[in-house]
Amino acid sequence: MSDGGEHQRGEHQRGGRLVGGRYRLIERIGSGGMGTVWRAHDGLVDRDVAVKEPRLPGEPEDEAYQRAAHRLSREARAAARVDHPCAVSIHDVVVEEDGLPWIVMELVRGESLHEVLKRGPMDPAEAARTGLAVLGALRAAHSVGIVHRDVKPANVLLGPHGRVVLTDFGIAHIQGEESLTATGEFVGSLEFVAPERMSGRTAGPASDLWSLGVLLYAAVEGWSPFRRTTVESTLAAILSADPPEPERAGPLAPLLVRLLAKDPADRPDAAETAAALRAAAPDEPYEPESPDAPEPQDASQLPEFGEDIRTMRLAPDPETAAGPISVPDPPSPPSPRRPLHRRPLPLALLGALLVGACWLAVSFLTGPDSGAATRPEAAEQGRSAKPTPTPTPTPALSDGWVSLTEKPMGATLVLPAEYQEFARSGSAEVQPRTVEYADPDGPVQLRLTRWDRAPGTPVSQAKQHAETWKFFGNARTRYTETTLHGWEAVQADSTYGDPDLRKRVMELFVRTDDNRLYELLVEMPEGGAEEKLGTEVFNTARDRLTIATTP
Repeated sequence: MSDGGEHQRGEHQRGGRLVGGRYRLIERIGSGGMGTVWRAHDGLVDRDVAVKEPRLPGEPEDEAYQRAAHRLSREARAAARVDHPCAVSIHDVVVEEDGLPWIVMELVRGESLHEVLKRGPMDPAEAARTGLAVLGALRAAHSVGIVHRDVKPANVLLGPHGRVVLTDFGIAHIQGEESLTATGEFVGSLEFVAPERMSGRTAGPASDLWSLGVLLYAAVEGWSPFRRTTVESTLAAILSADPPEPERAGPLAPLLVRLLAKDPADRPDAAETAAALRAAAPDEPYEPESPDAPEPQDASQLPEFGEDIRTMRLAPDPETAAGPISVPDPPSPPSPRRPLHRRPLPLALLGALLVGACWLAVSFLTGPDSGAATRPEAAEQGRSAKPTPTPTPTPALSDGWVSLTEKPMGATLVLPAEYQEFARSGSAEVQPRTVEYADPDGPVQLRLTRWDRAPGTPVSQAKQHAETWKFFGNARTRYTETTLHGWEAVQADSTYGDPDLRKRVMELFVRTDDNRLYELLVEMPEGGAEEKLGTEVFNTARDRLTIATTP
């Protein structure tokens, strides 16, 4: 062996923790809200591997911790049965003394589709070839009764020689076996989760095909069809909004529309999907025919949910000015699109889903998501059937801010002059009422929420929201008891997310004497000028917020 090899081997020997008596951790190569991926060296066979260290809820003696560890270990071993060149190979599952199951898999050198799409969307032929590779891995998984449940660009790796690999089978589910997911736990990435899983119905191969459809849509259009500014509005979009008709998808457009059908029975099966993808990419080299593969196993009585995590805009629209990639809600795409058709969806249903799933969520090893913010008006889910009065603006203030009288909210907001309304929901019958504003060209967004009858104290609501931020990983919240115009109030200051995607959320909760509850929320990227701007917006809006003394 050369000197370089001896040197490298010496570094392996001087590395970090030894897992399972043979896997020496070398460096962290990725992390998500619930886990970390390491590059490690397998001393037994002298090769580098990827090792996933899970981060589970609670303590080892907790029931939730033990259930999550059991599920992850059992289903990772099942996923190891998936045999396909486009599915990441799982070599081993090592259970350490603390009960944590470390997943050992092949190390694919390259970058994720998520990273590639940050540089711009794909052309339809390239997206079709990538989709065929992912579909091949999914078909192999389905044939042995495995549903992936987290198909998204961050889990698609692009390796050397044009190889495409679907990874992160760590939350895959074994069809036909008892679900190890307790009621109320989230598994998956909300934006890519099929509507049937949201409503607790059977999740099977068609659910993975929905996720593939969302992935392909984002890949060719450059923005996600269902990503919204809040968990509630994202749920509403998945359950009730048809995606805008694709404009850059070329021959893929009909397939995308069919894959994103709300009813699983209306979606094409894997064979039809493969045929459509081949037609869009005739020189496709990836997925071999496998006519003898067994049919996917039947999935019955498996209610599932999905999870939401932070999502990034894939790429700036080529016809608009370039801006930060992480803009949560960009302006509408410049060219006109087919209007969204909406189905009625009470916010009470969304609230039930969130209480039962988001605040009790357990997610596994999810890296950065890779959807894209979409049309601002598409976020307007859950409106009352009656027309909502628009805010009454007053003349601009001398310092460049404007005062907006929100009659439906019983409040007056002061905002930067460039801020525009982009979402409104709720009514006297459908609680809470919300209105959201943002600078169309900036990353800072503001939301005002009103409950006609307070669901709790300002402190309890602030702590409940803090549990939501924990869902996104690495969350910290500070509370400050205060008052507003003599009313009881609490200010909460939270940060969450991975180091390269961290967000800051500043909130003020106020309860009036007649038991209304208000929340003023401003969300911004953490760090730099954007955080400074967001802090100024919150402080000014808070200090100048006026709430009517009567409903």
